[in-house]
Amino acid sequence: MKLTGIKTYLTSPSKCFIPKCKARCCADAPIPVDFLPKYKDKVQRPIYNIINIGHNDPRDTYDSVMFNTTGNPIQFIGFDQNGNRLVGIPKDVMKKMQIKSQEQIQALLEDYQKNKNYCPFITDYGRCSVYSERPPICREFGTDPAPINRCPEKASRIEIVKFKMKNFVDYYKDLFKVMCISMSRKKHS
Repeated sequence: MKLTGIKTYLTSPSKCFIPKCKARCCADAPIPVDFLPKYKDKVQRPIYNIINIGHNDPRDTYDSVMFNTTGNPIQFIGFDQNGNRLVGIPKDVMKKMQIKSQEQIQALLEDYQKNKNYCPFITDYGRCSVYSERPPICREFGTDPAPINRCPEKASRIEIVKFKMKNFVDYYKDLFKVMCISMSRKKHS
């Protein structure tokens, strides 16, 4: 019985683990409209535009905004009815960049898709700079029993240990290679 409990403890999804995570929780996050002014000193990345999306959830009593934090001229403008991202290029930007062909737009779209539109409060190391003050949506994600709020990307304790061990081994393997190359060069010089 105890062994089953230990196995469950080690293998069940337990927490977010940023290096492994491929989820969208911290990308395209709707944040209360009054949140940015309160915590503007904790912003980690440039904000290129802000879209007011109104009430994100029927239970909300406030409007939410979404931030565009990619440096690409293609800007996130909202979601369609199926939850797909809608993007566009403002006319003034198209004029400034002298965009005249569909090929130019396609190249920009491909470049835009490579970068996640991360929340402006996420550091380059994947940490939240406003964690203790984070907005309601960030506190709720993954805690509501409804399937839509369950995070499929949460890592188990054993997955986290495996990931860290692999990185540890890879780091020292690479370090060993560098040392061997360096020693080999010293011998031959």
